[in-house]
Amino acid sequence: MAGVIPEVTRLEDRRPERPESAAGAGDFWYEPEIWQLPLSPAGRVLYAALCSFLGHGEINRQDLRGALKGSTDEEIANALQELVRHNLLDPVEGGYAVRSVREFAG
Repeated sequence: MAGVIPEVTRLEDRRPERPESAAGAGDFWYEPEIWQLPLSPAGRVLYAALCSFLGHGEINRQDLRGALKGSTDEEIANALQELVRHNLLDPVEGGYAVRSVREFAG
């Protein structure tokens, strides 16, 4: 059903090694170039949030909602689909694989 966020979304990291320009600490990093891509503000924020949870291998519904405060589950699902359309996420069983911003497809 569209707009339904599962309790737990599995995450896989398909990004290359951490670049020197990465923001964050340890396994919890993202590529700051995300802020320059022609995405919605929700898409950019959600991408950075997903990257920050990659070290855990999953993100729960509460954390998705916290990343996009004030957004409905449908709006969060739409932001996820935007990232899929632009080649930043690949759907996998139970969640998403996160790709590098260098693989962005406009």
